[in-house]
Amino acid sequence: MRELFKYFIFGFMLLLASCSKNVALNVPPAANQIVVEGHIEPNSTAYLYLSHNFNFYGTISILSIISNDVIHGAQVTVSDGTTIDTMYETNPSLGFYQNRNLKGIPGKVYYLKVVALGQTLTASTTLLPPIKLDSVWFKPQQNLDSLGYLWAQISDPITQGSNNNYRWFARRLGKDRDTTFVPPDQSVFNDLTFRGQKFQFFYNRGSVPGSKAADDTNSEAGYFVRHDTVVVKFCTLDNLAYNFYSSYYYQVDNSFNPFGSPAPIKGNVTGALGIWCGYGSYLDTVVCK
Repeated sequence: MRELFKYFIFGFMLLLASCSKNVALNVPPAANQIVVEGHIEPNSTAYLYLSHNFNFYGTISILSIISNDVIHGAQVTVSDGTTIDTMYETNPSLGFYQNRNLKGIPGKVYYLKVVALGQTLTASTTLLPPIKLDSVWFKPQQNLDSLGYLWAQISDPITQGSNNNYRWFARRLGKDRDTTFVPPDQSVFNDLTFRGQKFQFFYNRGSVPGSKAADDTNSEAGYFVRHDTVVVKFCTLDNLAYNFYSSYYYQVDNSFNPFGSPAPIKGNVTGALGIWCGYGSYLDTVVCK
């Protein structure tokens, strides 16, 4: 019976193999579109990246991005409805634009206008007031002595007529490569399930996409380490910005699902892909003890 069972399994595997079929997917090239990524925060000028989208099966390299995909020479302005300020290309190699005078004030609406490649793009965002965290602390993971996540508690206020949307960033001090605030995966959430309540949550350490740094590939990947000094940037954002980042993370996770279905990312820029977002940012520093 044992030998018979072996033959049965072998025959069944051959049957499955014979049922397979190679399928060639002809993905049409994507229409050429402008991609916008811009933000404004309290007491800071606005900044903006302009580039082209990529084909799904296209070849991507830093050289090709700089030479072909970054958009130079655009006419960009930001306005609070009263004052209009020009955004200048301060880092041409990256398609980075920044204005010089107008700074973010919580409660105001900021309007973006981009004229590039014969197109006019527009967007608006509300810079909401920051909401402070009650406390932030480091907590080692179970069975790990020095590796853990950052925890926080928030007393969520009840905002008239709208839910609160949040985004989390963190940056380690004293690390040469931590030159900016990095969001972890699923860095946005809202208060639909804990509206008006105290709520505790935690986040792992995010990393720059494609990072080959040792602590992004070894056992420390995703963890903060005891004795790290970390600055947390906790932001409020309006519903349009929340929908963009929420749909973005959904698509990132969906890309690993063989049964997932593609869906559009909900940007707020008319005439282009991308986001123009006001971050009501609050900063707090944590020493991982």
